Amino acid sequence: MESTDNALTTQPASSASRGPLTSYRKFQRLQQVIIFIILAIGAIAMIAPFEWMLATSFSRSANTAMPRIPRFWPADPSFFNYKVAITNLPLVRYYLNSLIVTVVSTLGYLFFSSLTGYAFAKGRFVGKSILFLILLTTLMIPFEIRMIPMYLLMRQLHLSDSYAALILPFITGGFGTFLMRQYISAIPDELVDAARVDGASELTIYARVILPLCGPALAALTVLSALWRWNDVLWPLLVISDRHLYTITFGLAIAGRSQGIFTGVALATSAIAILPLIILYLFLQRYIIKGIMLTGLKG
Repeated sequence: MESTDNALTTQPASSASRGPLTSYRKFQRLQQVIIFIILAIGAIAMIAPFEWMLATSFSRSANTAMPRIPRFWPADPSFFNYKVAITNLPLVRYYLNSLIVTVVSTLGYLFFSSLTGYAFAKGRFVGKSILFLILLTTLMIPFEIRMIPMYLLMRQLHLSDSYAALILPFITGGFGTFLMRQYISAIPDELVDAARVDGASELTIYARVILPLCGPALAALTVLSALWRWNDVLWPLLVISDRHLYTITFGLAIAGRSQGIFTGVALATSAIAILPLIILYLFLQRYIIKGIMLTGLKG
């Protein structure tokens, strides 16, 4: 009898404790569903314009009359717009120019950003904090303010209408240095001190200790730098007048003025221009978010 009474008295208590736990789990599930719905809406809002652009680029009738309601599948699928774009424009030359400018600028940006980031993160010199603060102030200066002095400098150096004018101003920058400094600061100081004790030079430590550990940050910076240089139109418009040096985005922007109302051809050229960036992102996507998130772990 006594054991039966104990079972009867403990059963309501277990039921009472199970109630709040079940409610909390339901709340968590509801919260996850709401977050999923919000993210899905955001993803659709981002993807829908690109899908509409691709669908319209394959529609020949879009050159004469755009549908009032956007279509996500062309009513008359055709490669006509792409054939016109490839036939009428020197796309191979444009792509080659963009590839040279983007690759060289990005490699230089990665090298100088990681090198100066290592100096500010692990270096020991007088005025490091003040110099880093001055570097951060350059992030608040818009490019539109700097481009006229940069253009005059390129003219004085006789670098206009050359690859150097498209590359040299962008092989270093405050954002890249800040990103790499934040990431390298999270690397344990013991690794660097041990290498110094073993007699390694600073360049050896940078090349053999620091760079192998900075893969995610370098990948994120690669995508950002490539995106900036590939899509740049304003700077080439200032320093380039030779058609043989046109980049893909600049050349297509100039060609778009002559295409008039041929919307399908214009969107086909736009799709051709962004294709390499999509491929680059697909290869490096696993590192991008990780690199950006880890840069804020240590100030």
